[in-house]
Amino acid sequence: MNKIVFNRTCFFGVDCSNTLAEEIKNRHFKKAFIITDNNLIECGLCQKVISGLVRNSIPSVLFSDITPETTVRDVKNAYFELKRSGADFILAVGGGSPIDTAKAVSVIFTNPKYADVVSLSGHKDNLNAPLPVFAIPTTAGSAAEASKSFVITDEILNKKLVCYNDKCPPVASFIDAGLMSSMPDIVTLSSGFDAFAHAVESLISKNANTFTKALSKDAIKLVIENLPLCYDDPNNIVARENMAYAEYMAGVAYTNSGLGLAHAIAHGVEGKYNIQHGIILAMVMCAALKFNMYSSSAEDYKYIADAFGLDYTGKTTEEICRAVIKEIDKFRSDFNIPKKLSDYGISEADLDVIALNAFEDACNAANPREATMTDIYTILKKLL
Repeated sequence: MNKIVFNRTCFFGVDCSNTLAEEIKNRHFKKAFIITDNNLIECGLCQKVISGLVRNSIPSVLFSDITPETTVRDVKNAYFELKRSGADFILAVGGGSPIDTAKAVSVIFTNPKYADVVSLSGHKDNLNAPLPVFAIPTTAGSAAEASKSFVITDEILNKKLVCYNDKCPPVASFIDAGLMSSMPDIVTLSSGFDAFAHAVESLISKNANTFTKALSKDAIKLVIENLPLCYDDPNNIVARENMAYAEYMAGVAYTNSGLGLAHAIAHGVEGKYNIQHGIILAMVMCAALKFNMYSSSAEDYKYIADAFGLDYTGKTTEEICRAVIKEIDKFRSDFNIPKKLSDYGISEADLDVIALNAFEDACNAANPREATMTDIYTILKKLL
C-alpha cells in the first residue's frame, strides 16, 4: 500500500503571493505571527508581504531572530514569542530555515511536551493538529512548503535532527517566482542542487512508487535545463518558475518516498560545519550514487541519463550508472563547486562523528542499499 501526503493548498505564479490576505480571510484567521530572517527584512521583500497584510487590516507580529540553518535555540525563541503574540496562525517567509522554524514551532505550540525541541527528532505519532502555517518560499530548493518534514540543528551535539509527521505540511503555500529573482547566486546554486538531490534520491528511493517517480523524473529534467539559466540570468522569470515547479514536485516526491544516503551524509557534515546544504549535497551526491548503483534502483539511472541527453544504446546497466555519475559530477564542476570536503576544512579527525551522525540520520531509512557506518566512513574518507 502507498500513502500519499500533500500540503492542502498551493498557489503558483508570479505575484500569487498578492492573494495571501484574501486566503487568510477566507480561512477566518485574525492575526499572523511572521517568521522570516533579517536578510529578507533588509532587502525589503518581507515588508512587501507585511504591507499587504496591513492594507487588509490583518495585524501581525514579526520574528526574525533565526540563523541560516534552524537551531534548537531559534525554535525555542520563536515559540516563546509566539505564545506572547496572540496570533492564531504562522506565516513563514523565506527559505528552508524560516519555514522549518515555523513548522517546528507550530507543532510545539499545540504539543508543548516537545518544548525541549530535541525530542521532536524522528517520526511522532498522535500529534495534536499543529497551529496552521502559511508559507511563502523565497528560494527554489528545500520544498519545506510542501513537505511533512523539518530539520533542526542541535547546536550542543552538533547534529541535525530530522523531524516529520503527516500533519506538518503548511495549510497553504504561495510559490511566487517573482520573489526569487533577488536570491544571491550562491543561494540560487545551493537551493538548486538541493532540489536536484531531492529529485534524484526520491527517484531511486526504495520506497518510490509510480506516482513519486513521475514527479521525480520531471523535476530532474527541469533542474538540469533551468538551473544554469537562473544562475546566468537571475531575472529569467521563466527559468525561475520552472525551478519553482521542480523543487515543489521533488518535495512532494520525497515527502512520500523518502531520501537517502546523500542527504544523510550532508546532515552529518552540516551538524558540525556551517556549509550550505545544497553545496554539500553537490559534493557528496556522486559518491552516494556510486554506492547505490549496485542496488535494484540502478535501472532508474537510465532516466537520469535521458534527462542529460546521454546515449546509452548497447551499454550495460553498470556502464549507464557510471556515465550518469560522471555527468552529474560535470554538472557540479560547471558551477565551480568544490569536490573535496577538505576544501571546507574537514579533516580525517572529524570523520568518526560525521559518519555516526549520518548513519543515525532518518534519511538513511529509504536508501536503496543498506549503508553501514563503515561504508559511510569509507565514502567520507574518499571525499577528503
